[in-house]
Amino acid sequence: MHLFYHPENPINGVIVPLDEEVKHIRATRIREGEHVGCTDGKGNLHTCELVTDKKNTALHVLETATFKEKTPRLMLAVAPTKNQDRLEWLIEKAVEIGVHAIIPILSEHSEKPFLKSERLQRVAVAAIKQSEKYFLPRIHELTSFQEVFTMNMAQKFIAHCAVDASKKQLNSVLELGKDALICIGPEGDFSTREIETAKQNGFIAVSLGEERLRTETAGMVATTVFQMKQLL
Repeated sequence: MHLFYHPENPINGVIVPLDEEVKHIRATRIREGEHVGCTDGKGNLHTCELVTDKKNTALHVLETATFKEKTPRLMLAVAPTKNQDRLEWLIEKAVEIGVHAIIPILSEHSEKPFLKSERLQRVAVAAIKQSEKYFLPRIHELTSFQEVFTMNMAQKFIAHCAVDASKKQLNSVLELGKDALICIGPEGDFSTREIETAKQNGFIAVSLGEERLRTETAGMVATTVFQMKQLL
């Protein structure tokens, strides 16, 4: 069953799709009367009947199922890449694998001081539809790394490439069943000051392996390690 997205509740049992979703519906060549799914990204899945003509498209809700968000939750804080396409790729893959929120962070060595936030949100919406998920991860606005220090999570990690005797392998220090915040730096890595300040604020320094990874690759590896750990 095709899945679409609409952020608001149905009105009188009817969902009027957003323009972008109407284009998606027409591209799939679904016929009137066929059943489709529609999620609000908050855990609700509406099974709907498509009603359409040349001018209007509507989804008539037949039934609604409500799901609980999977736990534990992962928040991925990542310094945007110079080429936003690479960040979009990471968001797509992280949403597919499973992430609660993505926080683009501005660090001392950041390559990109601004973002096209609306575009990143569209990538996340497309990813939940493709992977049939009913929770839309929050894509934060560009956030200073100092602000991330104050976030309250059960586990907090900073992945970096500098020589650091305190670093542990991420897989070895992740605790089962606990929410986590994992920070991934820019191509130039976090500064020494940022690493030390993070550790002073309760972050554990971690490694993602012996290879030196691109920012978006490191983000995908961290997300995969977190989710695979929960399966053990």
